Order: sequence, then structure tokens, then C-alpha cells
Amino acid sequence: MNNNPKTDMDMTLDPPGSIAIVGAGTHGIEAGLYGRFLGYNVTILERGGIGNNMRTESDADLVILPDQCLSPLALSAVATQHAAENPGSSPLVHPTTVSAWIEEGLIPLSESDLLRGRIKTNHLVTSIDAIPIELENESEDASDYPADFQLRFTDSDGTEGTLRVEAVLIATGSQCDIKLMFPLPCPYLHHIGSNSPRDAAGLLAGRRQIVEIYSQWAGREDLDLYRPPRV
Repeated sequence: MNNNPKTDMDMTLDPPGSIAIVGAGTHGIEAGLYGRFLGYNVTILERGGIGNNMRTESDADLVILPDQCLSPLALSAVATQHAAENPGSSPLVHPTTVSAWIEEGLIPLSESDLLRGRIKTNHLVTSIDAIPIELENESEDASDYPADFQLRFTDSDGTEGTLRVEAVLIATGSQCDIKLMFPLPCPYLHHIGSNSPRDAAGLLAGRRQIVEIYSQWAGREDLDLYRPPRV
């Protein structure tokens, strides 16, 4: 339940607050990993498979440097998981095609300890509604607190379901036909721009958005897990 009272300051969400991320492409996976490193309860919903929107260009050459396909945080997570599961093996090499980016980067990330079991593929989110919270203390005013979000989705069997969370991050790029049942802008809901593998500037800018979103939620302007640690 979103129990942060409204103030004139930027609203924060303390771990283990619940976050739904819509889209399991490069930005959705990155955002989920970032949130898990900070201790948030993250669920990723994807209408197709991992890297769904990227697969139409799976054989295309990269338009960014191979070592930029994943953030330093993601590269470290993949390398650590690979070394733990394959002791003595050669280190992973950077991908050279979009297909390798998906198969050797995003999918291993989705199966890492931090994200395993948190990604629901073939789950099409159709709408998002705002649900007022119910307070146990009758002396408080519910309008002083931001509403939770309820996502409606349909799975691969055509079964409808819902997910209630405190914050939402939409990482579907320009392809977003989700019906929002409330006016925008809305606190605790953010949208990341392009996730096309042909848009190098958009991909790198999306990671900066991820940093800014979590910095706001955590209430820490200096928070940046991508920044190299000081030695």
C-alpha cells in the first residue's frame, strides 16, 4: 500500500515498495535489475517474450558499441551469474548483433538471482487504474495519500488478471496502447522513451531516466548505481 503522504516535495517510495514495470526489453530489464539492487519488490510484465520489440531486428548489426548494450550494473550481474554457474569457463564476450544482445544479455539477466521469477512473459497489460487506499486510522484523510495502481492484463491463455502496486514504470518505448484510467501527469507513474535497438541516443538516454526515476523514488539526488564506485 502506498502510505507516503502527499507533500509539496518530490514523493518517495521506500524499499520494499512494489513496482510494476511494463515491458521486458532493454530498458524494462535494466529498470527491474536497478530496482532489485535497491531492494524494491519488482514485477515485470511483457506482452511477448524477452526483448519482444527488438526481435524484428534480431539479425541487424549493433548501432552502439558492444559494451554499451548493457549497463555496467547489468554486465556485472551477468558476469557474476555466469561465473557462479560455470566455474572455470571463459568469460562472456560482448554481443555483436541484436539477437546476441537478447540471447546473451537480456535473457541471462532475466534468469539471474535478482530477477528470476519476477518476469511474466506473454502478459498483455490492457489498462491501469488508480485505486484509493483504505486507511486503518479513521482520523486520517485518504486524499492525503497517493492511490495505488491496479494493472489489468491478459495472459497467453486469454485469462484476465490484475496486479496491484505502488508505482509503475512503462518501458515499452513509443509502442504503448495501454488505457490509463486517470489524468496525467500522475505521481509514481513514469514512462521511458525509445527502446529501439536502432536508436543509440534513446537507449543511453533511457538509462539516465532510470537513474532519475529511482533517485526521485529513493529521495536521493546523488543516487546513481551506474556511477563507478570511488576507490
